[in-house]
Amino acid sequence: MFGRATEQTRDFAEHNGKIGQEFVDGAGSIGGARTGLLNKADEIDRGDLYVSDGWVVLIKAAPMSEEKVAALMALIEAEQAVINELLLAVGAADDAVADAVMAGAAELGFVAPSTDGLGGLMIAGLQRPDDEVPNPSNHIGLFQQAVMRGEEMATTVREVKEEIVNHRGDYGEPRKTLIMQDGSKQVLWEFGPPGHRHMTTTHYDPDDKMITTTDSWIDMWGNKRLDIEWADGTMLNGSETPDGVIKMAFTLPDGRYGVLPPDNPLLTGAVPTTVGGAMTGLSAHVGRGGSLPMLDVDATKNVGAGAKFGGPALGVLTTAYSMASAETPYDACVSGFAGGFQIVGEIGGGAAGAGAGSLVPFGQAVAVPALAVGTAYLAGDWMNTLGTKVGETFCK
Repeated sequence: MFGRATEQTRDFAEHNGKIGQEFVDGAGSIGGARTGLLNKADEIDRGDLYVSDGWVVLIKAAPMSEEKVAALMALIEAEQAVINELLLAVGAADDAVADAVMAGAAELGFVAPSTDGLGGLMIAGLQRPDDEVPNPSNHIGLFQQAVMRGEEMATTVREVKEEIVNHRGDYGEPRKTLIMQDGSKQVLWEFGPPGHRHMTTTHYDPDDKMITTTDSWIDMWGNKRLDIEWADGTMLNGSETPDGVIKMAFTLPDGRYGVLPPDNPLLTGAVPTTVGGAMTGLSAHVGRGGSLPMLDVDATKNVGAGAKFGGPALGVLTTAYSMASAETPYDACVSGFAGGFQIVGEIGGGAAGAGAGSLVPFGQAVAVPALAVGTAYLAGDWMNTLGTKVGETFCK
C-alpha cells in the first residue's frame, strides 16, 4: 500500500515539476518577445512617431507641413509592420505556454471542462481571454489600427491660420482655421455686430467636403441657440430661454424626431467640465441647473499647432451618446470624455468590435488593399453619418 502511494506521489511530483518547468521556460520566451517589442517601441518614441497603448504607431502632436505628414505616413507603414510582427510574437509565445501547460496537465489526467453552454460562463478562466488590443493577424485588427490612427489624426492640429475678414472700418470678423494631421479642417468664424455676435464652426474633410456645421447665437429675445447639421441632413437643434428652459432635439434625414430627455446630463449640468474648453470649442456649462453648451471663442484662443481639437459636434455627440448608454448616473457623468474622444471605439463597437459596429460599414473592414498596415481611416469616412447614429438613440 505504501509503495503504491509512494509511486503515485512520485508521479504526481514529476508531472507537477514538468508543468512548473513549462512556466519557467514560458517566462523566458514571453519575456524575450516582450523585450523585443518594448525596445522597438522605445526606438520609435525617440523620433517624430510614437506607439500608443494599443500598439498603434501614430504621429506626435507638433506643428508640421503637409509634406512632412506624408513622409511620416510612409514611415508609419514600415514601423507598424515591425510592431505588428513583434506583437504577434508575444501572442504566439503566450499561446505556446498555455498549450504546454494544458498538455502537461492532461498527462496528469486533467480534462478541461467544456466551455460551451452555461458552464463555460460560470467558471472563471475557462475561456481564453479576448484581445485587449487590435490583433494584426486578421483584417479586422488591421482595420481597427487604421480607425485608431484616423481618429487621432483627425483631432490633432498640425497648422493654424488666423485672419480678419469682411473689414468694415474698425470692425472685422475673426476667422481661425485649424488644419489637422489628416488634412481635414475646422473653420471657426465669429461674425455679426457687437452685442449680437454669431459663431460658427464648420468641419471639412480632407477633400474640403462639409462634415458638420455648428452655429450658436443669442437671438433678439435673449434665447440661446445651438444648431448642428451633418452632411447627410441630420440636425441637432438646441435652445435655452432667458428663464433657463433648455431643449435639444434630433431630426433625422428620414424625418424622425427625438427630444433629449430633460434629465440627460448634457442638459442638467452634471456633465464634467471637460465637455467645454479647447478640446471642443464649447463653453464649460456645468453650473446651477446647467446651461445650453455654446460655441466659445475664448475656449479656442490658445488652440495651436500640436493641440487636440475634436470640435463641438463631436463633443456634444460623444457626451450625449455616452450619457444615453451608461447604466448609472455616475457612469453617465464620467463616460463622455474619459480618455479622450475614442468616438469610433465608443459608438462603433469598441477595440474588439469597431469593424463590425454599425457606425463603420463592415465591408470596409475587410478591404485589405485599402486598409493595409499603416493606413488611416479618415474622418470624413465615419463622421458624415455620426449624427444619424447617435440621433437614432433618441428617435425610437
